[in-house]
Amino acid sequence: MTQQQMSKLLDIPERTLRDWKYGRSRLYTLLQSIEYQDAKDKINVVDIDDIIEFEPSQYSQNMFWQTKEKSQQKVYAIISNYLSTININDIKELCNQFGKNIVRTVLNDKYKKMYAKGYISTSGMDIPLSGKYNDNPTFKQLLGMINDF
Repeated sequence: MTQQQMSKLLDIPERTLRDWKYGRSRLYTLLQSIEYQDAKDKINVVDIDDIIEFEPSQYSQNMFWQTKEKSQQKVYAIISNYLSTININDIKELCNQFGKNIVRTVLNDKYKKMYAKGYISTSGMDIPLSGKYNDNPTFKQLLGMINDF
């Protein structure tokens, strides 16, 4: 079992697993208490670069306007697009489907890239960005939704 799968299974940050490196008895006790079928379902993790079958009816609106049917989409694109809606139900669905850690990773990556570029480009207008990405109010709001899940 990989560290990412264990993190998803136990719903704990990967950092916690590294901290348990020398005190594994607590980890083993926790693992013994988990039901086999639940564990099997939870560790069926995806990577952000994976392409999966996307079902738009699970979300409030279809952010992939090209089709109203099921389609093949990259996990990163799904998460990134639905983070843009700032819809609490969509954020919860993302966390249910992909796990908090992956959603948080995409959020951080998305905002780091925007701030590295220095602006947000909209239809014909560029909005300059200054400061740190993690001080952005929208970033903080989204991170709060993810952490509250």
